[in-house]
Amino acid sequence: MPGSTADVWSGATYERIAETFAPIHDRVVALLAIVPGTRVLDVACGTGGVALRAARAGAEVLGIDISADQLTKARRAAAAESLEIRFDEGDCQELPYGDAEFDAVTSAFGAIFAPDHARTAAELARVCRPGGRLVLTAWLKDAWSEVHSKAGRTSALDVDASEWSQEDHLHGLLGAAFDFELQTGQWRVEKGSGEALWEFASNSMPPLCAWLAEQDDETRARAEQVYREFLAPGVLEREYVLVLGTRR
Repeated sequence: MPGSTADVWSGATYERIAETFAPIHDRVVALLAIVPGTRVLDVACGTGGVALRAARAGAEVLGIDISADQLTKARRAAAAESLEIRFDEGDCQELPYGDAEFDAVTSAFGAIFAPDHARTAAELARVCRPGGRLVLTAWLKDAWSEVHSKAGRTSALDVDASEWSQEDHLHGLLGAAFDFELQTGQWRVEKGSGEALWEFASNSMPPLCAWLAEQDDETRARAEQVYREFLAPGVLEREYVLVLGTRR
């Protein structure tokens, strides 16, 4: 249906921004402590950045995402490398897997965008075996977060994903099931100009792309001006939190 969560996360050239997450994806996979045969679930896997790396490291990998569009790209990328990865279409708030089915569960800037944080966290815990690993990443609330509000961006599907970067919130979500620690990191994307960076952001960030497409010409023009001013230096930097957990 138009305006669904699946629609919001489809259509954009997400694979372009996923490429800029490569160092983060490498970090996530290194922390999964994969040995041959490790069963890994990549939740809200997008175009497969983490899933592909985990499979290359010898894991048995399943990826799940709500967007059929992103999954098509993930399957194509896996096939190009002859990697055997199963990609399922589904909701991270209701994972179609058995209890304790995976040795490691991960989500890079994915599950944090699900509307029901508690339900999502419970599902991540349910499918992870005792002693298994959890690695997920979340954005902090920052200047880029605020520019959306300044641009007038609102949507019924918007959720405060940055809450997943807050220790108190995480303890409420995960503390009963996981022993965990928080690490931090920096993401940076640089283009040759503000115009090039705006083209990149407006076409490769699915929620932004979907929101812009819904606006009338006047609203979109006002929003674009706000974004272009913010991105004028041609550089976008954000800090993220990495959650590294062990299932009790």
